[in-house]
Amino acid sequence: MCSSASWNSSPPGVLFIRQQGKKKPHVSMTLRRKRLMLIRRRRELRRAAGGAEMAMLNLRLHLENRRILAENERLRERAGALRRENLTLRANLCKAAPALAEAAPGC
Repeated sequence: MCSSASWNSSPPGVLFIRQQGKKKPHVSMTLRRKRLMLIRRRRELRRAAGGAEMAMLNLRLHLENRRILAENERLRERAGALRRENLTLRANLCKAAPALAEAAPGC
């Protein structure tokens, strides 16, 4: 009968080292560097493009906000003019027809 030591002549540590020593096929370092550089360039271009798009979007929003503010100012002036006209008409109504003035609220 064989002992367990007789069929395995090398110590266990040597087997482990031999298995680790096998080289796996790999991509050359220069090719890896090129790929990394390409990836970095793409990221930088995306960031730059994203920045330009964001600047254009900000400009559009800024111009739209200015347009809205100008329109609000115009509408505010128009509302003031209509209010003054309404008050004038009420005053004229109260003066012109005293009988109607009692029925009209605000006189």
